[in-house]
Amino acid sequence: MSNYPQGFGSYQSYGGYGGFQVSFNMPQMSSGPPPPPMGGGYGYSGYGGGYQQSGYNNFGGFNSGFNCHAVQQMSGGYPMGNQPPPQPPQPPMSYTHQPFVQHQMEMNMQRHLYQQMGYQAPKKPKPPADDGEEAQEEEEEEDTSGKTIDDDIKDKMKKFYVDELMRRYAITSTFELANGVVCPMMKYPPEDMVVTFYKEERDTDLAGEDWDPEADCEYLNVAMKGPGTTESIITHIVATRCNAQRQKLKEMFITMYGRDLIKEIKSELSGDYKDAILACFVSPAEFDARCIKKAIYGLGTDEQSLIEILMTRTNAQIKETKGVYGRVAKPDKPPTDKMLDDDIRGDTSGDFKRLLVSAAQGNRTELDRHKVENAVEEIVNANGDGTGMFEVNYTKLAHEGKAKRDAKILFEAGEDRWGTDEESFNRIFAVRDFYQLREIYKQYVRIAQADIRHAIDSETSGNYRKGLYAVAQSVMNRPKFFAERLLKSMKGLGTDEETLIRIIASRSEIDMVQIKAEFLELTKKTLYRYIQEDTSFNFKKILCALVGEN
Repeated sequence: MSNYPQGFGSYQSYGGYGGFQVSFNMPQMSSGPPPPPMGGGYGYSGYGGGYQQSGYNNFGGFNSGFNCHAVQQMSGGYPMGNQPPPQPPQPPMSYTHQPFVQHQMEMNMQRHLYQQMGYQAPKKPKPPADDGEEAQEEEEEEDTSGKTIDDDIKDKMKKFYVDELMRRYAITSTFELANGVVCPMMKYPPEDMVVTFYKEERDTDLAGEDWDPEADCEYLNVAMKGPGTTESIITHIVATRCNAQRQKLKEMFITMYGRDLIKEIKSELSGDYKDAILACFVSPAEFDARCIKKAIYGLGTDEQSLIEILMTRTNAQIKETKGVYGRVAKPDKPPTDKMLDDDIRGDTSGDFKRLLVSAAQGNRTELDRHKVENAVEEIVNANGDGTGMFEVNYTKLAHEGKAKRDAKILFEAGEDRWGTDEESFNRIFAVRDFYQLREIYKQYVRIAQADIRHAIDSETSGNYRKGLYAVAQSVMNRPKFFAERLLKSMKGLGTDEETLIRIIASRSEIDMVQIKAEFLELTKKTLYRYIQEDTSFNFKKILCALVGEN
């Protein structure tokens, strides 16, 4: 099973909870199609069981558009009990993306799931009034239609929550919400271009019907048949079907017409637009492998591409990429697991080479399910009673004593000595899991009275510095790292089209919602508008379609 986006075909409603079949249908997000029901496997994109984090309008009493600080946005109330529960243990605000908004979203998700299962959801009291005044008591009709939540149901809710956390962890090595803009098309919406085509040409209404790769291929064939090409058809289908569905389109097209869809696209399209479309038809692991090969085998070495890929992927994703790298890089030789390591060693040098080789092992320490289960705790109200709602006690995910030791090692290896002990930086940055690194960074601030990135900037240089920074930024806020890379690719004279294609194609199904929020924070413009102003023609159209309007 792939560890990259596997959204298509994994959408099952939650079952097995006391015999209830539960689907978790959330409001439509502001950019892209609505999310599917929760359930299914651990797809990299998160579509196997997740809920969208941006674009809700006052769902649960707050707007989570991520355009201002979380505290300002939470106009709603606390999730349960007669008194506000204590704030959940959270990593430092600078080390995680909008933790309080995420916590509120998760509480609403759990309440909604209780209601879907037919149980009386824990109450959510009204928030305190502004200016410190006492909260106004508002009459609220008590919901007595649901059954009382007992310990067995609480255990099932905890299991559901842990399952969801492990799904997220498989995507990004963190528990933060990660949402893509491009979602699988499960059923044809009435406005889809293929629906219009079938109505006019086949006298058949596909609206509301299950997605059909044969119908899509018919319309793609129309787009490329005869003189000229209807690029708008290709753009629409590519941007509204997920990567797994595009793989099915390649299989169906050659079955239907005896022609290779990719060869047809190559012959019909040109320039950056063709490159962007082709990137979307490559499976994610192979796409990463191709990008790494190009970074190494091209003229010179594209160190930034190597950093971007190897420092931001999970262990499983890196290992899957290594598994196909030999076939991609050296198709005339028998593939081995060492080909990527050998190519990195042959094309880079020094501390940077060692950092890349370490990352390419895909062997960073990871949290196991037992540790996550131990860290998930039931929230209690002011009376000490359990509420039936669960949250992560982040203090249980990291070992404080070991973090203090590693932070001291980093301080003594850098700012507290003449020269830098790069080996210590490499070992700690390459081996520790993300939550242990967050605790190390927190302890480092206490020792050095400076952020870990200050040590990186002051004690290292060149591509080694960039690699360490990428790890630190990915641990603290990965969407911001990608937002910074996108901005750099478009800011100033000229445009780095390869970087634009690589990031947008690879993140559109993973965390593009969060990347867009960070981009807006950085530039005060949406990514959509920035692309519109920096690119042109069909290339602009496909990129804008993949990132979506805010």
